Amino acid sequence: SRSAEIAEVLVRSGTVRKGDVILRLDTTEIDEAIRDAKTALEEKQVQIEIANRTRAMEDESMAISMERTVKSEERAQRDLELFERFRADMMKQRQQMSLEYSQFRVDDADEELRQLQEMYGDTTLADQTKDIVLNRAKRSLNQSQRSFAMAKTEHTLFENHEFPDRVSDMKDGARWKATDLEHARMREKLAMMRRELDLAGERRSLEKLQDRLDDLQEDRKRFTVTAPIDGVLTRINLEAGDTMGMQQGIAQVHDLNRMALKGTIDAIDLNVLREGMAVDVEVPVFPGFGFDGTIRSIGLIGSPSGSSTSFPIEVEMKSDDDRLRLGIACNVKATRTFPNVLTVPTDAVQRDDDRTYVLVRRGENTIEQDIVIGLGNDADVIVLSGLRNGDVIVIDRAEDE
Repeated sequence: SRSAEIAEVLVRSGTVRKGDVILRLDTTEIDEAIRDAKTALEEKQVQIEIANRTRAMEDESMAISMERTVKSEERAQRDLELFERFRADMMKQRQQMSLEYSQFRVDDADEELRQLQEMYGDTTLADQTKDIVLNRAKRSLNQSQRSFAMAKTEHTLFENHEFPDRVSDMKDGARWKATDLEHARMREKLAMMRRELDLAGERRSLEKLQDRLDDLQEDRKRFTVTAPIDGVLTRINLEAGDTMGMQQGIAQVHDLNRMALKGTIDAIDLNVLREGMAVDVEVPVFPGFGFDGTIRSIGLIGSPSGSSTSFPIEVEMKSDDDRLRLGIACNVKATRTFPNVLTVPTDAVQRDDDRTYVLVRRGENTIEQDIVIGLGNDADVIVLSGLRNGDVIVIDRAEDE
C-alpha cells in the first residue's frame, strides 16, 4: 500500500517459468516494520503473562477473602441462633438472679439486724460492745440496700436498653454478615466478568499484533517479484533505484498455452454464435494450419460499423504449435445446423420493396407466393411461413422449374 524502491532487476524479457525471480524491491523499511511488529508482539505477550500471574494471585486472595466472609457469615448466623435459643434466656435469668441475690442480701441483713437488736435488748453487755455489733449490722444492711438499689437500676437498664441492644446487635450482625457475603459473591462475579472482558481484549490485541506481523511478513514476500505462470515476459523498462508506486504495473507474463483471439462480429452473426460454442480457427499466414477454439465471451454492447453493428468477441484457442505468436491475425469459422426446417434456394427468393416472395407452380400456372424467411447462407434460406413441403418452386419465369 505504498511506494517501494527497486533493488535489482534479474529478468527483463523473454521466456520465464513460474516462480522465476524477475526483480527484487528494497526491503529496508518493511524489515524495520517487521522488527517493530515482533517487538510489540513480544511486549504484549510479556504483559499478558504478567497479567495472568497477577490474576492468579488475585484469585487466591479473593478465594481466601471469600472463605473468610463465608465463615464469618456462618458464625454470625450460628451465634444469632444460639443467642435466640439459649443465651437470651440465660442473660435474662442471670440478671434476674443477680437482682434476687441483692434482694436476698438486704433481707438477710435486715433480719440479722432485727435479731441482734432483739438479742442484745435484754443483755447486760457493755454498751460499747453492744453498739459495735449493732452498728456493724446496720452498716451491712445499709450496704446491702445500696447494692440492691444499684441492682434494680442495672436491671431496669438491662431490660430497657442493654438486652434489646444486644438482641438488635446480634440480628444486625447476622444481617450485615449475610449482606457482606452477598456483596462478596457479587464482587467475585463482577470480577470474573471484568476478567473475561480483559482476557477478550488481550486476545484481540494479541491477534491484531500477530495479524499485523503476518501481513508484514506476507507483504515482504511480494518484495521479491516472481513469474506467476510459465510464459513470455514483456519488456521491463525499470532500473535499480527507480521507485514503484502503488498498483503500478511492471510487465505482463503471457500464457502461450491459453491464448485468446479477440475480434469483432456483425450483428447478424449473433443468430449463429453462442458463448461456449466450438469454432474453427485458421491462421491465414500459414495456409492449411488450423486448430480448435471455444467462444469465451460475446460483448453485450455493440458499436456502429457501416450499415451494421459490431460486437466484441473473445475466443479461447487450444494449440501448442510454436508458430503461434502474440498479435498474429486469425480467422474464426462457425457453423450451426437447423434440423427439420423448410428451405428454398437463395436464388429463388425475390423482393419487391417490403415484399418477399417466390414463384410457385400451381397446376398449369405460376403464381407469386409471399413468404417469411429466416436465416440463410449462400445456397439456401429458411422459410418460416408461406410454403409447404412439396410445393414446386420456379427459379426463373423463363424456365419450367
